[in-house]
Amino acid sequence: MNAPAPTYDRKEIGSATVRIPSGTGMPDPMDVAIDPYAPTKVAKHVFIKGFQAWPQKGGPYPAVLILHEWWGLNSHFQDLAYRVAQYGYVALAVDQYSRIGGPVTGDPELAAQLMGKVKTADLLHDLNDAAEYLNFQDYVKKNRIAVLGFSMGGSHGLSFACARRQLRAAVIFYGHVPTEKLSTLRCPVLYHQAENDDSVTEQEVHHMVSALTANKVMCEVHKYPGTAHSFFNDTRPDVYKEEAAAEAWARTLAFLDKYILADHPGVRPLPDSQRVR
Repeated sequence: MNAPAPTYDRKEIGSATVRIPSGTGMPDPMDVAIDPYAPTKVAKHVFIKGFQAWPQKGGPYPAVLILHEWWGLNSHFQDLAYRVAQYGYVALAVDQYSRIGGPVTGDPELAAQLMGKVKTADLLHDLNDAAEYLNFQDYVKKNRIAVLGFSMGGSHGLSFACARRQLRAAVIFYGHVPTEKLSTLRCPVLYHQAENDDSVTEQEVHHMVSALTANKVMCEVHKYPGTAHSFFNDTRPDVYKEEAAAEAWARTLAFLDKYILADHPGVRPLPDSQRVR
């Protein structure tokens, strides 16, 4: 399976670092009418950091939240945001370490420590605010949002899909399965599984398939022969598998195209005339 050619050239993609306030609504001019002292109040905001890429022509576009591995929001995931945007999406790579300063590391021991500091409840709150930030942008199709997560980010992506009903699709690369939360997951799921994964068990994946199938939720799983955890990451020559990564990428693009604007339970259909090509 081959990926289609990008819709946009790299030079047609804009980018920006973003800081999104978490725990507060988007600013509204009516706030002052309700509370005349609002401009003088100082709040201790938590800001979610991220890297955004999106086509500079046309729009509005559907959006994809990208969730990085335990290394942090490094150049690999910033480049991935560009790659996603070239296919007609607003891509927002969210820094899941925003609450601890947004560090990036190449040391597995330090990465494990950083991952251990992430509080899932806080992160899900931040991801929800990131989705609402996208909904507030006039170049984004409202609630036409998917999540694309890798390893740690894949685990969090599944948890987010369980928590946010409006999510259109979840594409997960070798993430742990939140088995106790699956009853609330409603969006279609594409799961990329490494054949020789020393992190995610076969039982987890089977449980996910069984639970989602029982709930009549679309769940597609692909296992890639001869691969290990993180086989998609081309900055890690010890595990990267070019052929498997290319196949997974093509399937990811096809899945997003099929489901991010498709009609499925809980989401109002979108006319074909509004699909971006």
